[in-house]
Amino acid sequence: MLKEDVMLRKLRFRLTLSNALIMVTLLALFVISTYFFMRYEIFGQSEQLMDNIASKVVSRSYNEVFQYDNYKYFFIETDSSGKIVKTSSIPAKEKDHLPRLVQKAVKSKADKGSLIIDDRTFTFIKVHLQREPGGFVLVFANVAREIELLGFLLGALFLAGIVLMALALYGSLFLADRALVPIKKSWQRQRDFVADASHELRTPLAVIQTNLELVMGNPEETVKEQEIWLENIRIELQHIVKLVEDLLFLARVDSEQQILEMRRFQLDRAIYDAAKPIIPVADAQGVKFIIDLSAQVEFYGDENRIKQLVVILLDNALKHTPAGGQVELQLKSNGSTAEIIVSDTGRGIEHEHIDKIFERFYQVDNARSNKATGTGLGLSIADWIVKEHHGSIKVKSDPGQGTTFWVMLKNKV
Repeated sequence: MLKEDVMLRKLRFRLTLSNALIMVTLLALFVISTYFFMRYEIFGQSEQLMDNIASKVVSRSYNEVFQYDNYKYFFIETDSSGKIVKTSSIPAKEKDHLPRLVQKAVKSKADKGSLIIDDRTFTFIKVHLQREPGGFVLVFANVAREIELLGFLLGALFLAGIVLMALALYGSLFLADRALVPIKKSWQRQRDFVADASHELRTPLAVIQTNLELVMGNPEETVKEQEIWLENIRIELQHIVKLVEDLLFLARVDSEQQILEMRRFQLDRAIYDAAKPIIPVADAQGVKFIIDLSAQVEFYGDENRIKQLVVILLDNALKHTPAGGQVELQLKSNGSTAEIIVSDTGRGIEHEHIDKIFERFYQVDNARSNKATGTGLGLSIADWIVKEHHGSIKVKSDPGQGTTFWVMLKNKV
């Protein structure tokens, strides 16, 4: 198993565990808060009703007491010694518990609370009678029904908690896998990046080494006589320098360090400045180069990056256009949109390659031209520049019919 896979497994476990702990903690808080809220509501209402009964008894409003459910609530008046002097109607099943209930309530230091008699739970309120010092009014409630209800609620919450914990674990695994998707993509992208860069560097380094061995193997020859080998070395060194520059640029892009320098500038002038050095290159290759910059556009963006974009597109067009062909550069203005068009009469691109040409290191040179290939990074950089300017880039190409790149940039000026 690769080291990266082990690290990803560990990261997945940690993400799952942390997500599960968070969800279980929230679930436990929900269950506990729900239970105690219901307990407070149930016993709070019962206690309020018992307070009302006690106040009615103290004020001798006995008739108003009988409106309550006497099978659940009942009251008792005692003298100072705790002897029962008056009671409400008491259910027969509670009468056997009455003496012990009264004694426990009278002896209790608290004025309210709960008592357990023979596995039966009662709540009580004790009120001291002022008109008869030492006497009490005791109000009792059989809360067996409430306790049964709370027990059922707790059981239901417990079962629901188990189900929700299982769902939380599954959800944690799902979230962990979702969180790992961009990490895995980034990791794979980095591995592919390193592998592709190594592959791109291997060929020119091998060519340089071979040509150096040829030069060193003939020390008696002059530089002029070995010009062909030295020229090969120079070309490959240029290729390596360009590759390294592109790699460094993309590395800064990936680390979000490539910050654009936005300002207003004349777009048509910037495009011409970028295209001007290409003119002798096109002449040397026997390619007709047409520049149509009749539209004058003031644009807000990074002038250097726009120039880089134009150079990349022109270099790509010239690279794949044979002698006798044509490359055209146009600038059009359509309201708030500036359109840069680079077209060539090269061999074109097969349809299955069009969606992939902006991927890093992706090259279709064998399908388009026999000329020396580039780094495979130029169009990736061009795509980044366009997107950073909130624009879009489209490609139309047919084998044997040439290729056209359209860059649409929305002008914020």
